[in-house]
Amino acid sequence: MNGLPILLDADDALSFYQSQANPNNPMKAIVVGLLAKEGYQNRDIREALNIRKVYTVTHLLRVSKALTDDEMDLWYRNPERITLGHLRAIAKFPHAKRESLIRRLLTSKIPVHQFEALARGEDQSRDIDIQNFVEKMSEATGRPTTVTFNKKKQAGTLTLTFFDLNDFDALCRMLGYKDEEDF
Repeated sequence: MNGLPILLDADDALSFYQSQANPNNPMKAIVVGLLAKEGYQNRDIREALNIRKVYTVTHLLRVSKALTDDEMDLWYRNPERITLGHLRAIAKFPHAKRESLIRRLLTSKIPVHQFEALARGEDQSRDIDIQNFVEKMSEATGRPTTVTFNKKKQAGTLTLTFFDLNDFDALCRMLGYKDEEDF
């Protein structure tokens, strides 16, 4: 599909929704937004769309009200990259900040919890101590190194890249593992 569907009223929205074999969240948000504008209450929307949970309709409605048509179109065309969770995290922000964050999300896959932290201004990659460690580790090992660090949990992941199995063996020896001890 190209672009957002053009829905004129509640009947049109319900017909569109029912014609979809497996409607995704962008489609649901478009329909929920139109039904709410037409005077449908949360309960009515849940019944009409067969959505069981109250909060699902609430989240879809919040996002559909907050996003511009262009932002909705981006979500509609990229539902696998942009999720309802991502958009819930930024729905309250002004348009310019939302659009910037959505575009950043399109260029790099960011889990929802990291996206929420990013939206709050807690960009994990800006921790200077972690950045310095990554640079020094990359220089010491001669390979790309990445670190993800959760400040709240004080835990993270260190990733050392290897390029083939011989390089993997060399990396293991560098870390003190001797493969001949296991055979």
